Amino acid sequence: MKSKKSKSYNDIPVYYCKRCLSLKIKPIPLLNNKDYCVECGSADVGQCSIEEWDQMYKKEYKKSFLRRNKRRY
Repeated sequence: MKSKKSKSYNDIPVYYCKRCLSLKIKPIPLLNNKDYCVECGSADVGQCSIEEWDQMYKKEYKKSFLRRNKRRY
């Protein structure tokens, strides 16, 4: 069962590069409301849930980013 706290984190949209699917998005200095991808430099940025983004990542890279990077403690 998911806790209320983790559900609320999952409801927060992520910003991603539509070109390479990176989550490393930063604002372009001096341009209001315009972002770019740190990895590839593209300004084509999208927004969706983390689950939707992971599905796109799986389709492109044939593996889950979230599952692959889960650390065991």
